[in-house]
Amino acid sequence: MTSVVVVGSGAAGLAAALSARESGAEVTVVEATPAIGGTTALSSGAAWLPNNHLPLAAEDTPHGARTYLSALDRSDEYRSGPGYGCADTAMSDRFVDEAPRVAEWLEMKTPLRWATLPIPDCHSTLPGGYGAGRSLEPRPFRAPPRVAALVRAALPWRSRVTLTELLTGQAAPDLVEQRRQAGTHTAGQALVAALLTAAVDAGVTIRTHARATRFLGTGVAVDGTPLAGRVVLATGGFERDEALVRRFLGGPIAGLTGAPGARGDGLRMAVAAGAALHNTAQAWWCPTIRIPGDAIDDEPVHRILLAERARPGAVLVDCDGHRFTNEARSYHEVGRSLHPTEPSWLIVDAAHRRRYPIGPVRPDDPDPDWLQRACTLPELARLIDVPGDALAKTISRFNWAAAAGEDPDYDRGTNPYDGVMGDPGAVHPTLGPLYAPPFYAVPVRPGLGGTSGGPRTDPDGRVLRDDGTAVPGLYAAGNVAAGPFGSAYPGTGATIGQALVFGAQAGRAAAGD
Repeated sequence: MTSVVVVGSGAAGLAAALSARESGAEVTVVEATPAIGGTTALSSGAAWLPNNHLPLAAEDTPHGARTYLSALDRSDEYRSGPGYGCADTAMSDRFVDEAPRVAEWLEMKTPLRWATLPIPDCHSTLPGGYGAGRSLEPRPFRAPPRVAALVRAALPWRSRVTLTELLTGQAAPDLVEQRRQAGTHTAGQALVAALLTAAVDAGVTIRTHARATRFLGTGVAVDGTPLAGRVVLATGGFERDEALVRRFLGGPIAGLTGAPGARGDGLRMAVAAGAALHNTAQAWWCPTIRIPGDAIDDEPVHRILLAERARPGAVLVDCDGHRFTNEARSYHEVGRSLHPTEPSWLIVDAAHRRRYPIGPVRPDDPDPDWLQRACTLPELARLIDVPGDALAKTISRFNWAAAAGEDPDYDRGTNPYDGVMGDPGAVHPTLGPLYAPPFYAVPVRPGLGGTSGGPRTDPDGRVLRDDGTAVPGLYAAGNVAAGPFGSAYPGTGATIGQALVFGAQAGRAAAGD
C-alpha cells in the first residue's frame, strides 16, 4: 500500500489526507503544533468555490468563472503591483473545473454542510463577476469529543457565530450560548472539525507535536526521525519567519493574524529539494489593529479591521492626513494599499462611536487607552502626529460628498461588494460625514492572514523544478505553494477555496503516482 505523509493540518492538509486515503493510501498527518487546524481554524471558514452545487450558484458557469479570473488578473486594480498578470492559467483553469466537484465531494464524504454566504464577488462588476453564490461557509458542527479535543481553539474574541450571522447581526444570544454549552463549532473550527472527523473515521493517523523539517526523497524527517512515504506539504505560509519575510516580502510585517505554526518549514524543504519558486512576494493582505494582550500560543496577534472602516462616519488616512483608498473594499485590497512602514489611521466621530463597535469595544463601553480621543480634529491630529491642515481638508472634502452619499475620490459604495460590511439600516450603508465631536483615531497597519507564494506546482500538486520536471515524491498545496490567482483576491474565501481544491488534487496524485 502506498504511504502518504501530509505535513500540516489546515484546509489543504486535511483535504489532501482525505483524498489520499480515499485513493487507497495509508495516510499520516503530522502537525508541528499541539492542535489541528492551523490558520484555517482561526478563520471564518469561508471558501470561494465557483459553479458549486448550491441553489444560488445555479446561474454560474465555468466560462463565467474563467472570464472573471482572467479579467481580475489584468484589471487596473493590480496594474501597479508586482503581481500584475502573474496568475497561473493552468492552475486557475483546474481550480474552476474542480471547485464544484470538491465542494460536493466534501459534503458526500464528511459531515461538512455548506451554506451560501450573502456576499458577491469582490469585483463583481468585472466580466464574469457574480453576485451571492460563489462564497460558501460551513454550517455549525458538533464534533465527537475525541475530535473536538484535537481542534485548535478559536480566536479568544470570536463568539460561536457564522459569518452570515456576524454580517447580518442575526445571531441570537441564547443560540450562541447553546452552542457554547454544547461544544458546537462554527466558522473555521467547524470546517476543520468536520474534515478531521472524516479523516479519523477513515483511518488517517493524526500526529501533533510533530515537526517535519527535511524532505528525504523517500519521506520526511519528523523531529529527526525518518517517516517514509510520498510527502504533501501543507504547512501554511512563512509569515512567522522574520528572515523569510524580509527576503520575500521586504518585511517586517507588523500585523500577523494567523497561527504561529506558519514558520516556513514547507518552503525551506521545497527549496532544498530544488523547487522552482513563484509568487513569493504575494500574500493574503489585510488591514489590522493591535489590541494589548491579544495573543495566540503566547505569541502576539493582530485583529483584522473589518466593518469599522466600511460603516458611515469612518475614514482611513495615511501619516500625511490623506485618504488613499476605498475603505469598504475587501480586506485584501485595503491591506495592499497600506504603507508598509508608517501607520495609517482609522478616524471616526462620536456618532460612529455611539453606534458601532471598534474592535472589542462596544458602543456603551468606556474608551480604552489605545483609542485616541480629542474634542477637535486639530487636537486629534497633534495626538497622532498627522498634519492638522491636511487632516482637516481631507475630512471636509469627504464630509461634503458623503452627506450626499457620494465619494468622487474612491467611489466608495458603488461596488456591490462595498455594502457587505456596511450598515444596511443607515441612509447610505457605507457613507456618512464625520461631524460630531469628540473624534477618535486607531492606528492601522498592514497585515496578512498568510503568504501565498512558494514552490511552483502543476495542477495536481506535484512540486516542479525550474526545468518543469517534478520533484519525485513531493507535492504541495495551500499557502505553502504558489497561489493560482497571482496577486488577486477574487472573492470571500479565496484562500480556503483554493486550499481545499488543490489539497484534494495533491492527495489524489500522491496516492496514485
